[in-house]
Amino acid sequence: LAAMAAKCFGALSLCCGGREGGRQSRIYLIRHGETVWNADRRIQGQLDIDINDTGMKQAQGVANALDQLGILRKIDAVASSDLQRASRTADIIAAACERSPPRKLDPQLREIGYGKLQGSQSDSEQSKLLQQSTFEAWINGDLSKGFPEGETGAEFFERIVQGLRDAARLGKAVVVVAHGGLIRWSAAQMASSQEEAKRLVKSPIVNCCCSTLVYDHDLDLFTAEEWFVDLQKAGGLK
Repeated sequence: LAAMAAKCFGALSLCCGGREGGRQSRIYLIRHGETVWNADRRIQGQLDIDINDTGMKQAQGVANALDQLGILRKIDAVASSDLQRASRTADIIAAACERSPPRKLDPQLREIGYGKLQGSQSDSEQSKLLQQSTFEAWINGDLSKGFPEGETGAEFFERIVQGLRDAARLGKAVVVVAHGGLIRWSAAQMASSQEEAKRLVKSPIVNCCCSTLVYDHDLDLFTAEEWFVDLQKAGGLK
């Protein structure tokens, strides 16, 4: 995926390991809590659906897990997508932080713009075929392909990388609450091979799972530490 990353991000590198650098920020990248549409398997995209009662419990659960790991006392800022399901989850996490960190809402951190597919069943035949063909194109480096009345791969990747870069500039330790598609395709871009990218794209991403990235400000480089960890079931981050 090196050619795809270069085409989309210019000088920015995304990878699994990097050269020795300087100033760094750690991003705790968390998927939002569950919504009714998640439970119903409907495609939300950029439609503004709030979290449900289960999602509220998941958000509190991941906040508690981060607190038990000693992470919340280090947090300098909490950023999120401006969509309710992400912002509500982020607010719950921010409220559990010791230092009352500043909050940032950033539309660059929104989910993929699925266009006409938004609101449809994700497991319908039409939806599955369109998602499969679009995502295969992205994996193979064709970022011009997108969803009808939605985003192309180039538009999507450009904004999410800028959103993550902007979040990293908020401090040394930053919580970012975003969406499954954003997290999944961030992982694909940081994969060391096309085979790994394919595996990551197909990996389950449960609500309120946590991935950890390190951003080197001097090298303009993201490094992945862990992907899709369910802190409410796992023993914690490494």
